[in-house]
Formats: sequence, C-alpha cells, structure tokens
Amino acid sequence: MNEAMILEAEAVGPLQTNAYVVGCARTKKAAVIDPGDEASLLLGLAETHGLVLEQILITHGHVDHVAAVGAVKAATGARVLINDKERMIYETCAVQGRMFGIRVSAPPRPDGGLEDGDVVQVGELRARVIATPGHSPGGVSFHFAEQRVVFVGDTLFQGSIGRTDLPGGSLEQLLMNIHARLMVLPDDTRVLCGHGPATTIGVEKRSNPFVTGMM
Repeated sequence: MNEAMILEAEAVGPLQTNAYVVGCARTKKAAVIDPGDEASLLLGLAETHGLVLEQILITHGHVDHVAAVGAVKAATGARVLINDKERMIYETCAVQGRMFGIRVSAPPRPDGGLEDGDVVQVGELRARVIATPGHSPGGVSFHFAEQRVVFVGDTLFQGSIGRTDLPGGSLEQLLMNIHARLMVLPDDTRVLCGHGPATTIGVEKRSNPFVTGMM
C-alpha cells in the first residue's frame, strides 16, 4: 500500500460487513467507507492514527453498510455522501434492520451526492467515483488510482459477485458493470470488498467464474 494512505479494515456487525477507515498520512484527514456497525470501534481506529474523520462514503444503502452512519456523524460531524439513487434504500435502513433482527435508528440526511466520475478528496488522496449498480440501483465504487486500490461494496467478491435478488437489483446490470467498469482497472489493483477477503482485479479475471465467462 502506498505510504501516503493509512488503511484500517474491520468486519463489523452480525453480517460481518467490511468497514474501512481511509486516511491521508500527511494531512491526517480521513474518511470512513461503509460504517455498517460498531461505530466506537471505527472511531477508535481513526483515533489510533490521529485521524480526523471528515467524510462518510457509502457504496450503497443496505442496512449492513450504513447502520453506524448516524453514530459516526454525531461523533465527528463528518459529511455523509451517497448516490441519489440509493437514498430511498438508505432512508429505510431501520425497516431493513427489522427484517434482519438488527435495531437501527433512522439515518441522518445525506450532505451530498456521489456521481460517476466525481473525485473525492481525502486529504491529499484522490478517489474517482465509479458507478457500479446492479447489486443495488445506485451502487458506486471508490478507485484510488495512485494507491492501486478500489473499494467495491457488494459489487464484487473474491470468486463471486453481489446478490441481485433484492429490490433494485439486476444481474445483467451487475455483470455489465463489473466487466466494463472494474475489469478495465490494472490487474494489480487491490479489490476491497464489502464482505470477505480482499482480492485483485487480475486474480478475479483469471479465476472468478462470473468474470471469466465474460472475458
């Protein structure tokens, strides 16, 4: 990993969702990506590195990725950013929580949107927003090109892909976006997923059965 980036990952909550704290080593400015639960743990990770959390970046609005947004925002004042097509899902996360037996408070109103091609600045780090819907209608990925890392939410997993049977999901759209938007990244790009272990674009090109059939 590039020395300019501080990166901490934790699997949080009952669904073991990967939440990420991403910080700029030079400025100490930071973002948390998909705070799905255990806000105190994520805040502690930031504090360990002396990071100031300024942004909450959301790949998509499913409850296991956003349940701790309110607590993180209350503690830090960080701006909440999400694609507009995900807002309805995000705003109903308390209802989603009841379906999974998870108690979740209504989330705070987003502070801004995320559109394909936007650039998100985290201190001196820059991430390009890549629209990758299919698992959900407005899912996005965050590509830090200089650090060769992409955060993909539930779009792509090691050896698998995200489910598409939830409201707003589309298998055709998901496969198209994986092929056209993610597989075009350099092979050594590290893929940080919403669940499970990290992988790389090159590994998935060679071994993911959902990807190899498209190549």
